[in-house]
Amino acid sequence: MSQIHSGLSRRGFMGGVGAGGLALGVGLAGSTAAAETKPIDVSIVTTPVSDVEALPDAYYLLNVRLETGFVEEKKPWLDAPVITHTETELKTLRITGGKIAEILDAKAAIPPGTTTYDAQGQLMLPTFRDMHTHIDKTFYGGPWEATIPTQNFRADRVAQEREILLKLLPTAEERTAAIIRLMHSRGTTVCRTHCNVDPVSKLANLEHLKATLGRFKDTLDSKIAIFPQHGLLASDSVGLMREALQSGGVDYIGGVDPASFDKDMEKSVDTTVQLALDFNVGIDIHVHDPKETAIPTFNRIMDHMEKSKQLQGNVTFSHAYSLASLSREELMDFAARIKALGVTFATAVPLGRYAMPIRDLHEAGVEVVCGTDSVIDWWDSFGNCDMLQKANEIARIDYSSIEYEINRTLGYATGFVTPLNDKGEQVWPKAGDDASFNLVPASCSAEAVARLPNRNAVVHKGKLAYGAIAKAG
Repeated sequence: MSQIHSGLSRRGFMGGVGAGGLALGVGLAGSTAAAETKPIDVSIVTTPVSDVEALPDAYYLLNVRLETGFVEEKKPWLDAPVITHTETELKTLRITGGKIAEILDAKAAIPPGTTTYDAQGQLMLPTFRDMHTHIDKTFYGGPWEATIPTQNFRADRVAQEREILLKLLPTAEERTAAIIRLMHSRGTTVCRTHCNVDPVSKLANLEHLKATLGRFKDTLDSKIAIFPQHGLLASDSVGLMREALQSGGVDYIGGVDPASFDKDMEKSVDTTVQLALDFNVGIDIHVHDPKETAIPTFNRIMDHMEKSKQLQGNVTFSHAYSLASLSREELMDFAARIKALGVTFATAVPLGRYAMPIRDLHEAGVEVVCGTDSVIDWWDSFGNCDMLQKANEIARIDYSSIEYEINRTLGYATGFVTPLNDKGEQVWPKAGDDASFNLVPASCSAEAVARLPNRNAVVHKGKLAYGAIAKAG
């Protein structure tokens, strides 16, 4: 790991390009070089830049810990055997062209002259996926600011946003880069990010976002959802949304509370759906409303989906707090319909009174994805881009603290790519899979979810995005 850069401009200090720009983390602590640099001016920047080693196109990774199955034991106080541990084995991986080409026995001979690295017995986990976030707008990467009180929550936040957006535009790319470095440091290399399109910033946020994502294209797979934060109809943003779609590079069109915000649920939904059809993009709609208006909103979208196969499998319902207030029977009926149409449910794992029936939806066959939503902005002072922590929170809310159940919650962080399937059969990694993974100091997935270890190395399609991997001696 090279030393921290010093003497750079703010843009150079924060910018970093691709895998070369990362948040403070493993490899910097205790560094002599770090101790010799000037103290960080926290009024200017919060994320020092460090370089990571560029890995070659082909290399061997030794001593990788892979999960191989569950250990079942009989206990005298229980009637049936229970899973008490997860078995692992050390393996050698041959990685080439961004893929896992071979998985070999740990004692397999390595051809002379090849580049080799040593995972040092660390556990390999699939890369994490942040599927609901807003990295285009944030206080992160600049001086700390907490949220301020509101009297009329959304109206006041939007009014505040109208004031803040233009002030932040000159540093939008640096702030987005800072969040991407933070995501990498937490093990995430896949994301779907929303991006404001509004009468204040117009398409400027979108342009900055595209530029920053382009800089990180080697270490981050990303999708963009344009988002009318100030209301599609309420802020007369239909023309701007159409212009944004015409600009290209957009994967989803968003929406927010058609009933309570736009005050015309039918027109708002119908307009959003038509834009999605016109430009062949998906829909990701954020609905925070109570069930009396939220469920009709969802049903109207699904009515459109039943008429158009183009939308089926390409719509996401985000937040959907109303589902927490449904009866078990109502929830299962709703889950059956959204499953049949291929609707995805996205959640930021709210706590307290908004705690969602996440496990119920997953076990009903609904595709559940998780995200961090806001990251330290004027809507919420919290957010750290840690998807493993989201899995931990779901485990603590909806699952019991036994080996098997904690193991299963890892899937909420990885898009349900997991080393073991429900039967304990090893299903990841396999030869031919993308070499996208985390190396963590843990004995198994359950320990990783429960203890939230450092992500010591984060690799995306064979490229090191964060951290360090030791050279084999």
